[in-house]
Amino acid sequence: MPGFAGMTDLDMASVVILEVFSGTLGGNATLIGASANVVGAGICSAHGKPVTFVTFARYGVPLAICQLAFSALYVFLLFRVLAP
Repeated sequence: MPGFAGMTDLDMASVVILEVFSGTLGGNATLIGASANVVGAGICSAHGKPVTFVTFARYGVPLAICQLAFSALYVFLLFRVLAP
């Protein structure tokens, strides 16, 4: 019985790299995307500077868009230009 790699024409290395990038993308874009974000928001709230979901997204979404652009460029270069 073939595994997942035998059922698709995708290069498994590219799938793994895209999974890594997508996991960090959610952590950068949203307040609840990573546990460190929630802890940081709790510390800010304890010091009288609450961080809301919208406030975090105001900074996180542009950062995530930049990360997405650089990640797409990296994957393109890695698998289309630099790969034999």
